Amino acid sequence: MTGIQLSGLASGLDTDTIITQLMSIESLPRTRMAQQQLVVQTRQTALQSVDSSLTNLKLAAQDLRSAALWVPTQQVTSSDDSVVGAQLTSGAAPGGYTVNVTTLASADSRSYAWTAGGGDLTVDYKADGAAQTKTFALTGKSLDEAVTEINGQDDSPVWAVNVNGKLSLSRKETGDHANWGFEASGAALGAQASSRDGTDSSYTITGDPTTYTSHGSTATDGLPGVQLTLKSVGVATVNVSTPQVDPAQVAAKLKAFVTAYNSSVDLVRGKLNEKPVASPQSDADAVQGVLYGDDSLSSVLTSMRQLISEAGLDKLGVTVPSTGSGTDPDALAGKLSFDEDTFDDAWAKDSGAVEAKLGSMTKSGFAQSFEALLSPITRSGDGLLDQRVKDADGELSYIKDNLDRMDVRLQAKQDLLRSQFTAMEQALSASQAQSSWLSSQLAALSS
Repeated sequence: MTGIQLSGLASGLDTDTIITQLMSIESLPRTRMAQQQLVVQTRQTALQSVDSSLTNLKLAAQDLRSAALWVPTQQVTSSDDSVVGAQLTSGAAPGGYTVNVTTLASADSRSYAWTAGGGDLTVDYKADGAAQTKTFALTGKSLDEAVTEINGQDDSPVWAVNVNGKLSLSRKETGDHANWGFEASGAALGAQASSRDGTDSSYTITGDPTTYTSHGSTATDGLPGVQLTLKSVGVATVNVSTPQVDPAQVAAKLKAFVTAYNSSVDLVRGKLNEKPVASPQSDADAVQGVLYGDDSLSSVLTSMRQLISEAGLDKLGVTVPSTGSGTDPDALAGKLSFDEDTFDDAWAKDSGAVEAKLGSMTKSGFAQSFEALLSPITRSGDGLLDQRVKDADGELSYIKDNLDRMDVRLQAKQDLLRSQFTAMEQALSASQAQSSWLSSQLAALSS
């Protein structure tokens, strides 16, 4: 605990300022070490950002060889989507199929006079030919209340509507009456006012003599692997493509790789070219250029450029921009560009050659080579960048321990100085008091 502090009461000196200045000199090594801590932290953060960028680039290379990208797929289209919609449910035989929709599915519908005061209502209905029964207790209800009650039950097989004072019931399921119809009875109902039986949808496929039916608007018969949605009576052609890899998806993945590559080049070159401040006057100056000219990162850039150059990706539209003078910033940086027309031409000429050059799950190519280049650099745990980040952790721990020891020593030094100056002030004060007493005694004797 610091004792009484006397700031120049006896000596006339500003001892607080003197102590502050002395401690400022004593603290210079700590200030330099704290600044070094900031430099290491900044370097560590920069390495982490480079690691993240190169990891994303490696993933973009992996995407070029992914199984999902190179699995042949089919497309299905309809010449008139207002008549027939189509989607694949599995592999289907390629070709064009003319579908003639002759009828659309409809539901059973009945309307009845309503008995004042209601009563029981029983609906006998069929679900795919199986007989079932649903009873509604409607005694004491008005027609509108009965409609609400019927529609409010989740297991009701019918929809109810008040149509000009009559109860209209419609089967929730469409389809022919024999398999999806209903009949209603009970005290709640009066005379039947109208009746319409439900029908199945029906359609034919040119070249197939069979008439196919479905109780709903969707149908899966006739074209294995294709689900049809029957929307209106008419004719439409359903086209199923030959299974093939989608070149648009391959081009998109290649373009994404180029974007990731250029992003990494920008980031790494920016770190390598940021020069340190010769005589830093602030923390901001000190953290400039923490990766300037870094040999490891320079080597990574060189290796990536060499691999790109040797891969011959220019035939797929991936090139380094160039100008007549050779001073284009992107060209000097080694950044890439992607021309999709060149890629499309290469694909049309020989899609197998494109796959062989890029690489897939069955063919080793550029993607595997680029991934192998970046893997020891970005691998979690023992990758080059991860190891450097961990080394920075060790360095920061060492600096922190030293700062803690310096803080203890500096606090002890400050306490010692205050104690010494306080003792000096107390001694001077006592001396001044003694001198004043002697002076008063001599003055008394003289008088």
